[in-house]
Formats: sequence, structure tokens, C-alpha cells
Amino acid sequence: MQTLHRQLSPHSPELEDGVACATFQTMPDDPRMQVLVAECSGLLGTVTLAIVPNLTQGARPCARIENVVTRANIRGQWVGTALMRAAVTHAQAQGVYKVMLITGRTAPEVHRRYRGPGFQADATAYRLRPGSPSLERQKTAP
Repeated sequence: MQTLHRQLSPHSPELEDGVACATFQTMPDDPRMQVLVAECSGLLGTVTLAIVPNLTQGARPCARIENVVTRANIRGQWVGTALMRAAVTHAQAQGVYKVMLITGRTAPEVHRRYRGPGFQADATAYRLRPGSPSLERQKTAP
């Protein structure tokens, strides 16, 4: 699975096999996490779905899709779309009020693939990553 995820994020720090396995093994133990996998004579793609408890919307949870990745040599053959649709179906069965997917990718074909299962680019996302200027340093004087 690490080989596949390296195709998604080649600049991410490489994980030792033990760390990757230990992390992956915690995911099925968490009922709010689902890792959906497409296989046919080997791993074709994966998507991670996180169900997040929520104190608004009648306490209905929301869902977040992460790490949508399809093996490079079969991209464009609907594997990723099928995985995303399966993730949305699972999320809906959990009673979520929305499913979110945030991408930093700018390639038009990536955005077309996300619109295929019905996602709409209708929000603004903000991220703060380690190594970025902290919020404390960004405070302005009153």
C-alpha cells in the first residue's frame, strides 16, 4: 500500500514499514474510519473515509474523504470514482449531513474526477501545517 500512496504524495516523508503497518492496523479498530480498497490481481486503489461526530445539524456527523489514490497505470478507468462512490454510500448509511473532500491538486482532470461522483467546489478551505507560521506569530496588535 505504501507504493500506491507514494504515487499520491511523492514528497511525503517515507515511512518505515513497521510504522506504516502499525498505523494502518489502527484504522480498522476505529469504527469512525474506513479504508476502502479496490483489488483485482493486486492493489488498484484506496480511499480513506473518516466519520466525524458533530454538535450541529441535529448531532448528525460529517464525513471527510482523504487519500484518494489509484495506481498510476490504470488512472482514468473509473477505479477512483467507484471508490469515492462507495465511500459516499457508506457515509450516507452513517447518517452524515455532508461529505467533504479537500484537495491541493490543481490539475483540471483531478477536479473533473471529483465532480464525477457529484462533488461540487463550493467552499473555501484553510489549512495550517506544521512548519507554517503559527497563529501566535500572526496576531496583530489591537
